[in-house]
Amino acid sequence: GFIRSRQQPAMANAGSGAGGGTSAQRSALNGVLGGAATGASAPLLIGSADYDAFERLLGEIQTAYSREDADALGEMTTPEMLSYFSEELTRNTSLGDLNQISDVKLLQGDLAEAWSEDEDEYATVSMRFSLNDRIVAREGGRLIEQLPSEATELWTFRRARGGNWILSAIQQKED
Repeated sequence: GFIRSRQQPAMANAGSGAGGGTSAQRSALNGVLGGAATGASAPLLIGSADYDAFERLLGEIQTAYSREDADALGEMTTPEMLSYFSEELTRNTSLGDLNQISDVKLLQGDLAEAWSEDEDEYATVSMRFSLNDRIVAREGGRLIEQLPSEATELWTFRRARGGNWILSAIQQKED
């Protein structure tokens, strides 16, 4: 699992760029992100500090989304991902809903691929996590929907060489 993968750096095969996807938080974060970059791609070495960053971002992004904190989301995501999150938050507001997410815990994370293109580095991680995810009425807090308490998603992270990882795509993992 994720902890086992941290024992030693992992080398993944070259990838094809950030993919599109949907978020399990609700059901409508749809869109195509990125696509193949024009530069040559090369394998990338992922170490324990990288895995720590991926796990930290999982929790911090879920928390910021639950707080409807677009500024915090903007610091941890690409502009494309921020637009999808913002669209979903706007939809929730329009419906009078509030998505409350808490107790996010990574259960397993496996590196799917990691690569570099030009000056950017990418890593896609299959993340299985548990969470308390529910939709409540903005007025009065009445429970509207209790969402699944476990999710598996492919999260693609991007960084400029030497920079911090940010989220560039989420894709629902097919079982």
